[in-house]
Amino acid sequence: MVQVVVVISLAFSLFPSAVRAENLKEGNKAELESDSGFAYIRGKEHLLQGEFEKALPYLEKALKADPNSAVINGQLAEVHLRLRNMEQAEVYGIKAVEAEPNNVEYRSNLAGILATLKKYPEAKEQYAKIVELEPTNTKAPLLMGILEAEGGQVEKGIEVLSKLVQESPENFMALFYRARMYLEQENIEKARADLDRALTLRPSFTEAGAALGLIYEKLNNTDEAIKVYSRIQGAGPFKKRLAQLYLQNNQTDKALQELLEYEKSEPDDYTARVKIGLIYFEKKDYANARAVFEKVLKEEPEADNVRFYNAWVLEEMKQYGEAIKEFKKVTRDSNLFKESTLHVGFIFREQKKYQEGLDFAKKLVEKDPKVEEFHDLYASFLEAKKEYKKALAAVQKALKLFPNSEKLGYFEGVLHDKLGNKRAAIESMKKIIDLNSSNYHALNFVGYTYADLGENLSQAEEYVRKAMALKPNDGFIEDSLGWVLFKQGKIKESQQALERAAALQPEEAIILEHLGDVYQSQKEFSKAREFYKKAVSLSSPKDKEMAKKIESKLASLPSDKNDVPDKRVPTGK
Repeated sequence: MVQVVVVISLAFSLFPSAVRAENLKEGNKAELESDSGFAYIRGKEHLLQGEFEKALPYLEKALKADPNSAVINGQLAEVHLRLRNMEQAEVYGIKAVEAEPNNVEYRSNLAGILATLKKYPEAKEQYAKIVELEPTNTKAPLLMGILEAEGGQVEKGIEVLSKLVQESPENFMALFYRARMYLEQENIEKARADLDRALTLRPSFTEAGAALGLIYEKLNNTDEAIKVYSRIQGAGPFKKRLAQLYLQNNQTDKALQELLEYEKSEPDDYTARVKIGLIYFEKKDYANARAVFEKVLKEEPEADNVRFYNAWVLEEMKQYGEAIKEFKKVTRDSNLFKESTLHVGFIFREQKKYQEGLDFAKKLVEKDPKVEEFHDLYASFLEAKKEYKKALAAVQKALKLFPNSEKLGYFEGVLHDKLGNKRAAIESMKKIIDLNSSNYHALNFVGYTYADLGENLSQAEEYVRKAMALKPNDGFIEDSLGWVLFKQGKIKESQQALERAAALQPEEAIILEHLGDVYQSQKEFSKAREFYKKAVSLSSPKDKEMAKKIESKLASLPSDKNDVPDKRVPTGK
């Protein structure tokens, strides 16, 4: 609070207008033509133009001709104050007050200088004299209260400001600073009341609104914080904060609206503009997102994060060639280099350019062998080319570098499975479980594979149920449970689990095939036929073997007239 108070006190204590200049009579040519008169005019011109360094020698020369001039001493005090020469400012400020002791402006200026020098008793003395000279002056008691708190007398400061509020109920500045003092005492309710009143009196008082909003945020009352920030009139950083709160509440459109308003007043705020682009991206408004990112990149071509987002937008727009060019512009020393490089790999996969992707990934592995994801990308292209043995060799080589990698270990198990080595796949997954007993993917894989093999079914159920506890409401884990129960001969329980799985993943062919198997085992051939047919229609065009297997099951079903329905078993889809 110390620095803020001093700055504010200075803002209040500086001259409300330029120090009154002595009128130079037009007819008094002798004074105008004198060196001191000319120096004074030039000095004042520079002062009014904010050219304080230039004003200083002229005013000093003018003062030599009239050392007791209140006006020139006052102006020199202001110049030194602006130049942060506080000791000199104090000297000239005192001389100005001595020359005109009843001048409130000179005393206010001196009080501000003394406060900046932390001479609080002397500053308060000046403010007290101002109140004596001008009983209706409200700035002086306000600053006296602030100085009391600044000097460690918070309770005294509250007392002074409370008296001021009583005399001047609409003094929103007094309410604001009293609220700050209440906050120092951790009296949240009184602070909140004062800030609310200050904002009501002056809706454009952004500092009061921001402070009140922050209180509600710290109380985890986001809705009230939003209401407060929405009450503030005008523009300012609070709009950016309001946008962030809207985002936290998933109110994307309102967040975007506030950020666009904020951008009008703060067009150079880089982070706000990037956030606007990201919101457009999230809304899939790729054209606007790209326009924002391109504009930022023209001004900040080294902004790798914006380059990355812009490339991602191009990727989503399926402008793959341009996207790859942008991703490749992200420099190797950037934190986003790895992610950008992986996106290039994803694009090659999306385009089914497996050989080109493989060559790209191979170079990555050769240049950066310590990056696990590059090994994974390389093996994935071998897998995509159905070169499973080479992919497995690549993964196993990578596992020597990253022996604790759960991702690579899982990939190894999947490749063993694709090569028909189910027991080897189980061993790979068990290694992952030894590393992390909460890896529900590996647990589910082992349980399902045991069921497929018809082995260790009790242990298989344990694995799957543990996976389910870690990841409830997962359709694939429910399917594994249903399949294990089916292999155990628990048909009714199996059906229930598989129906839950189908509800969670209604477009998954393997789950529907399993449901067909359950109905077929109960001789409900019509239901079995229904699920087999749907499974065939949903099976991946890439997996012709699966479709062929299900069609074989369909062909083996007896005709509808041989159905033996069991009305006790639910037939939910």
